[in-house]
Amino acid sequence: MSATMMMSETPRSLDDAMPSLTYRDLTVALGLIASGPDHRAMIPYLVSGLREQAPYLTGQMTMFEIVRSANCLADIGTASLPDG
Repeated sequence: MSATMMMSETPRSLDDAMPSLTYRDLTVALGLIASGPDHRAMIPYLVSGLREQAPYLTGQMTMFEIVRSANCLADIGTASLPDG
């Protein structure tokens, strides 16, 4: 039986756990998202801040902080504003 076949037979749920992520993994991922060298220079500070906050945050809030950091580094907030 192929791996693809096995995966399609496995029930999926929104309550399934996500794969683990290290702070090194996060740093690398944010580096790939960052829109330029100035944004890449911010990554150690963002990761350090998240690392300090994480023990006090829920999993959902930790993910929110990761997504918000990625948004800032990609400069999505200003790049996607409509003219008007």
